[in-house]
Amino acid sequence: MSTSAVTARGLQLHGDRGPVFGPVDLEIAPGTLTLVQGPQGTGRTSLLLALAGRMVPDPASDLLVLGHRLPAQRALAQRETALAGFTGIDELDDSVTVGDHVRERLAWLAPWYRRAPRADQGTVDRVLGPVFGDLPLPAAQTVVWHLDEVDALLLRIALAMAQRPRLLVVDDVDQVHDRARRRIVWDRLDALAGSGVTVVASCADPDEAVGTRWTVLPVSAPTL
Repeated sequence: MSTSAVTARGLQLHGDRGPVFGPVDLEIAPGTLTLVQGPQGTGRTSLLLALAGRMVPDPASDLLVLGHRLPAQRALAQRETALAGFTGIDELDDSVTVGDHVRERLAWLAPWYRRAPRADQGTVDRVLGPVFGDLPLPAAQTVVWHLDEVDALLLRIALAMAQRPRLLVVDDVDQVHDRARRRIVWDRLDALAGSGVTVVASCADPDEAVGTRWTVLPVSAPTL
């Protein structure tokens, strides 16, 4: 049995217009941070969705995630994998408060017979604390519109982590546009990896991982 969190051989995807990504070979150890680096149009989002069991790669691909063979066992992998930062998947409603987003997430994760807790500050602190670490936590009554880019992305990551996944997949860390502020997000993702969660995150900046111990997986546009 593989001791890796993710193992892929010849992982690739073709669509109606040709190749989307790959072929990719990779092996990701548990409790590490892997940075998928490449510009827009390289299929990096589709690659992340495939690793998370949300997109089915070509039949010839060999993909094992958390001990589950994909796509045959993707439902099992999905239970242990969480997504954050994906356009159209986990976007926040700007008109809703932080507390209401937390309550909605907890209600989604709870059994049908159990009521989600009130969206008070204690509940918000409990859910967001492991991701925000020593950073100031947003107030429960703060409307998402008023959050800066860092807090908004960390909130999305915290809502994903409420699932208690073994694998966290984060897309487009570049949505925090300032490099110095973006480093805060990377530091928190690194801390999550240090706690035992396997983290795979994407960005476009080729220098993002300079001076770190992270694994970098460069991706480029597949050839036709």
